[in-house]
Amino acid sequence: MRQLQFLFFIILILPAPGLFSQTDAANNPLIVHSNQPIPFNKVNAAMIRQAVSSIVRLSDKRTEKIIASAKTGKANTLAAYDELIYDLNDLGIKLGVIAESSPDDSTRDAANSGSQALSEYQTRLLLNERLYITLKTFAAASEKMLKPNEKKFISEQIRLFENNGMKLDSTGRLELQAISDKLTELGLQFDKNIASSRDSIQYDDAALAGVPDNVKNAWKKASGKYLLYINTPNAQNILRYADADDSRRQMYIKYNNRAYPENIKVLDSLFYFRQKYAEKLGYRSYASYALVDKMASTPQHVWDFENNLIEKLGPNVTRDLNEIRTLKHQMHPELPDSIYAWDQSYYKKNLLDTKYKLNTDEVKEYFEMDNTIKGMFEVYRQLLGVTVKQTSGIPTWYAKVKTFEMYKEGKKIGSFYFDLYPRANKYTHFACFFISQARSVAGKEILPVGALLCNFPEAAAGQPTLLDHNDVITLFHEFGHLVHFMLVRSSIASQPFSLKPDFVEAPSQFLENWCWEYPCLKIFAKNYKTGAVLPESLFKKMKASEHVQDGSYYMSQLYYGKIDFTFHDKYDSLQGKDINEVSEDLHPMLQYPFVEGTHFIASFTHLNGYAANYYGYLWSRVFAQDMFSVFEKNGVMDSKTGLRYRKDILEVAGSEEEMDMLRHFLGREPNADAFMRSIGLKN
Repeated sequence: MRQLQFLFFIILILPAPGLFSQTDAANNPLIVHSNQPIPFNKVNAAMIRQAVSSIVRLSDKRTEKIIASAKTGKANTLAAYDELIYDLNDLGIKLGVIAESSPDDSTRDAANSGSQALSEYQTRLLLNERLYITLKTFAAASEKMLKPNEKKFISEQIRLFENNGMKLDSTGRLELQAISDKLTELGLQFDKNIASSRDSIQYDDAALAGVPDNVKNAWKKASGKYLLYINTPNAQNILRYADADDSRRQMYIKYNNRAYPENIKVLDSLFYFRQKYAEKLGYRSYASYALVDKMASTPQHVWDFENNLIEKLGPNVTRDLNEIRTLKHQMHPELPDSIYAWDQSYYKKNLLDTKYKLNTDEVKEYFEMDNTIKGMFEVYRQLLGVTVKQTSGIPTWYAKVKTFEMYKEGKKIGSFYFDLYPRANKYTHFACFFISQARSVAGKEILPVGALLCNFPEAAAGQPTLLDHNDVITLFHEFGHLVHFMLVRSSIASQPFSLKPDFVEAPSQFLENWCWEYPCLKIFAKNYKTGAVLPESLFKKMKASEHVQDGSYYMSQLYYGKIDFTFHDKYDSLQGKDINEVSEDLHPMLQYPFVEGTHFIASFTHLNGYAANYYGYLWSRVFAQDMFSVFEKNGVMDSKTGLRYRKDILEVAGSEEEMDMLRHFLGREPNADAFMRSIGLKN
């Protein structure tokens, strides 16, 4: 999941004269709080600029009013501050989804420009000394009257001010602001370069031997050749199916050079200014700065966590590679026995087909997209007590986007969008994006709105879209984020999803487990041709293969985490080194050769949005598996346990400390036992 931050968002872009009146501003759908759907098909650059200029004026007035009213004791500082932050967040998250999904160039550009100005204003707000003093004074005077979640919120906001320069003198604050503005500019450029990457590759029939017809027909041109754009679904299909070693190699190299060389230069500057930012605040490294508000708390805890797992997983990786090396020699004795990066998906599929007698293409026949979505909704209904209804006539940003509403105990609790397939200029991975947060105003509840932006492989026209089982797991994971967002509520509107970044994945990783449980799969896994339920015999083959090549998979996660953390915690040691060398130097832990001429870090999106936090995927999985162990004991489809989980974890979120939530649900201290078992290790 892409990490979304909820801090202070605002934009300083003014509309072109004459485009909007003051009356128009009051009706702008990007800033009006209602339960009416946003007309995304009409959102344009002018509307964005007009909306943000209005929020600028309103937020400036609110800030001054909070400061002035607090001095006279005539205002509820907490409520006023919450209102300020909520509206800034609300526009910010709307701009985020527009920037990543709009098919219109000018609209995306306006949203991206707005996002840059958002962060720049955020820096200035966090350096507003009068607002900071107001909050500190309020917190001290009201400590005995505040509820626990209110104390948590205020203390987090004060720490946010202090951790972003409030303790610096005026000169230092200005210098920090300049660095922060540069970081925002670089981060946006990094993402934009990836989204606008336009490379492609052409194959003939012989080069695509092994690729199923229903997959490759979508690429066929009138010339008889096959043209593939370099995107995630196309790369996955070639790397999984193509028999020709060179076809896979070419795709791997192309895919791992997206946004190169542009983003190498961007990253070089990004890491430099992050280090300067941290040093300005008195931290040794950017990682030291970034971990202050995370569960791990210090870089050493992260290094210990990762290095311990790397040491223990090493023998498993060796075993995994030997397993596919043997198969490679049997299938292609004419090729070197060495295993390369473009071999793993292909030989894993063939390993499943042969040694484990699991035909992965047969499995896909039970996961047609529409039926899988409906079945997933049914699983969540039985497990968590929420129902989903598809809607029609809702304006969207693209014709293929689908719309839905979610209900709990018969009451509508939110709505959401599914944007499932790749296209030009769209976000290139899989993520849950928030559009509006829940809020109560004068007794009326504003319901949350969210979206999944995904890139599943879409079938050719007239053919069913069939999902690989891994795609089903991804769908369950991302929808888990969305359900979490739909359910969570707080008396403080801007608080609900302020989870620690190295815990935020846990509730969704937890839900991936149901994709490996027959009581869940038999609810919806049906053959798209016959309607027959997934046979238990086929499921047993799937289950037997659950941990095939797991050692290599988890080592790759640790590899990505070490790359991220090396850049952000050991920046000084990298001086004079090409930044692509970091990924090459760490590559031996994977136990197969680095591919010369590739630059995957140029499109490694987490180096932007997950800076010093990639370790969080495995860190949070520790807690995910611990929570799942409760369901293993009580029954994976036990609705009583599901309801308790919903109330103790999902509906609470940022209102409580993560460890307190976990202790409450588990009835004990959390531990790593279930996690270590899940990756084939002993604690």
